[in-house]
Amino acid sequence: MAVNEESLLEVLSRYVSPRAAENLLRRALAQRMPTSPGEWAHLLEETLWPELRRLLPFREMPPELKALAQEWRKLAASQVAEAEATETGEEELPVEAVDLEDPLARQHLAKRLARLEGVTGVVVAGKNGKEELFSGEPVPLDLAYPLLRRQGYGVFYAILEREIVALRPLAQGYIGLLAKKEANIGRLLHALRRLISLAEVSG
Repeated sequence: MAVNEESLLEVLSRYVSPRAAENLLRRALAQRMPTSPGEWAHLLEETLWPELRRLLPFREMPPELKALAQEWRKLAASQVAEAEATETGEEELPVEAVDLEDPLARQHLAKRLARLEGVTGVVVAGKNGKEELFSGEPVPLDLAYPLLRRQGYGVFYAILEREIVALRPLAQGYIGLLAKKEANIGRLLHALRRLISLAEVSG
């Protein structure tokens, strides 16, 4: 949780001295050390903010602190969604075999995935070609794929500053989704997990 601590200290230091920020945080953490994004949001909103309000001329939580709390709340919600998706059981998901080397199949799959709620970009890449659909600026995902394959990831996602990236290595290619930060991660991972390579089916 060192990253969360650093983020909180950095924002607090914009309103009070770095030393005061450190003391405030140390006192709050002495009561209870957060172990999840939701607990960090609770610490900020229910423990630190009442303390800060006595020191600062603000009636409401300043925008930077509010944004940090909201970011943790969203992350907490996404983790719950992912846990629910996992509990559903991957074996219960109807799998779909896809041929990443067939241009028409790539195009059809990309269009279908692009219709998922919150999705702003799709890449369906095979060994000999790929289909890309982006509502805005294209995001290069090719560099991430070999690393994920070497690490043995079945599905991977990352929460960026404004977006979510989810990747599924498949056969000699991959399927990538770019989505708004508020999109349901569990649903996106569901959509990716149920896809398998046609090569795996035909053995």
